[in-house]
Amino acid sequence: MKDSTIKVSMAMPAIADALDKFIEGVAGERIGFTLLVFTDERASYISNVPRVDSVREIKNLLADWEAGLPDVPAHKVH
Repeated sequence: MKDSTIKVSMAMPAIADALDKFIEGVAGERIGFTLLVFTDERASYISNVPRVDSVREIKNLLADWEAGLPDVPAHKVH
């Protein structure tokens, strides 16, 4: 396994903790997230929600993409 893959994998908990705190600071409340990181060898994920929730939301996102729905920033959705 490449050194970069190992380093990223080992850093994921700290990255997720920082991201969790940053998003909460922006939103004023805790917001669920799933972070996907791609290295040459594999994709890794970390989340602050249960895996079942991550799977559901990733499937929903993929279904939207497959249906051809445009990417719309959340702040522009009414």
